[in-house]
Amino acid sequence: MLASERQAQRRPHDTVRLPRMPTLLLGIDLGTSYFKVGLFDASGALHGLGRIAVDAKSPAPGRIELPVPEFWDRLRRGLESALHQAKAKVDQIAGVSYSSQANTFVLIDAAQTPLTPLIFWADQRARPLDPCLVEFGQSSFHGATTGMSGMVPELMSAKCAWLRRHDPARWSRVRHILTVSDYLTFALTGERCSDASTAALTGLYSLPKREWWPEALALFEIDADHLPTPLIPGTPCGRTHAQATRLLGLPTGIPFAVGALDHHAAALGAGLGESSDASLSAGTVLAALVLTECVTPAPGCKHGPHTDGRRYYRLAFDPRGAGQLEEYQQRHAPGLEISALLERAEGAARAPEHPPAEHGPAVLALLLAMARTQKALLDQASGGAVIRRITATGGMARSAFWLQMTADIVGLPVAAGTSPERACLGAAIFAARAAGVWPDEKTASARMVMPPRLFVPGVSVDRPESTKEIL
Repeated sequence: MLASERQAQRRPHDTVRLPRMPTLLLGIDLGTSYFKVGLFDASGALHGLGRIAVDAKSPAPGRIELPVPEFWDRLRRGLESALHQAKAKVDQIAGVSYSSQANTFVLIDAAQTPLTPLIFWADQRARPLDPCLVEFGQSSFHGATTGMSGMVPELMSAKCAWLRRHDPARWSRVRHILTVSDYLTFALTGERCSDASTAALTGLYSLPKREWWPEALALFEIDADHLPTPLIPGTPCGRTHAQATRLLGLPTGIPFAVGALDHHAAALGAGLGESSDASLSAGTVLAALVLTECVTPAPGCKHGPHTDGRRYYRLAFDPRGAGQLEEYQQRHAPGLEISALLERAEGAARAPEHPPAEHGPAVLALLLAMARTQKALLDQASGGAVIRRITATGGMARSAFWLQMTADIVGLPVAAGTSPERACLGAAIFAARAAGVWPDEKTASARMVMPPRLFVPGVSVDRPESTKEIL
């Protein structure tokens, strides 16, 4: 019987019970390799995910860019894919936020037209650094103010100096200097706001004063009015307006919150603060993130404000990351999936007395080197603080073998969050606060992050065998 016929046969007093459509929270992960768009409900369950390769361009040696129209095209396709998987409509979205890479930026003129493509953090056009910038970065007051030791050409500030020097005509037209997440916020809401979690990594932000640093702005000849207002990560910041509809098809009026650095947001989405003291990430980069009460500059470490407005995160990372495994696959095993390579490495570890499958020993050696790098990063980021348990994030955190290896090498229990997209979930936690679904970030984290699986040194609840004997 057709739905129209059933409707005609109903008596006037019949009650039709329609399924309740869930409220969804949109968490956008502006990653380096992929843009991910996740739709979560109030319990933290993932209903739909769009995963779109960034495919940044290299128009000249050392340049890494993405045209702005392509940025919006990727996000729009990601949202459409997430909605399709969730069998949902955009009017179910109650809140929006993001996690983001740092130091990728765009210049905007007074008419709100992009003057540049998105210039990615890995872009090397500012190499070598001007000697005066090197000297500035090595000063003690620079470290005490920014929480960084030294300056590198990957910083947004360094590339702004390069553009001002090499393209003065374009620089003279600049009205807004926006990181990729600042630009997302500005375009969707009209608000010129930034999150201090990513702003702190630009070399222009004062951690003690929680504002842009006048001395750095003067050195780089950047007008403070050209920069957005930095807010504590997770702070509600306006609502979507008409341009959000034009660019992404989002309705107007959806509450928006500024997000956080991707490592920071992913750690929150995996239970940092609730179930662990620190986070280890194995994704595009290898990284260790620890919460601290104070800023202590050290080589290789960076700092940024935490969501409580009191503490800081302390971050150490290695840019090679899990890309080493992808590079091995592309060079030596193009016919095998990454998952198959991990299985062969596991076989080489579990049964060393048997002839190993091809690539097994080589991939195992690569994984061991990566895990040892993570231990060094954790030692660096902890600064001597006692760490009792760590949480794992990044694409490699889907592998139980990798998580057990990490626990064995680091010598600490490793908690693996159950959400497959921790950075998107961290952003959704911020969105939940903005939407009033949960009253604050702490409550949202407690309700949306599921109890993790735990891997302990020597033995795992998932795998009784240990990788200890191969270390």
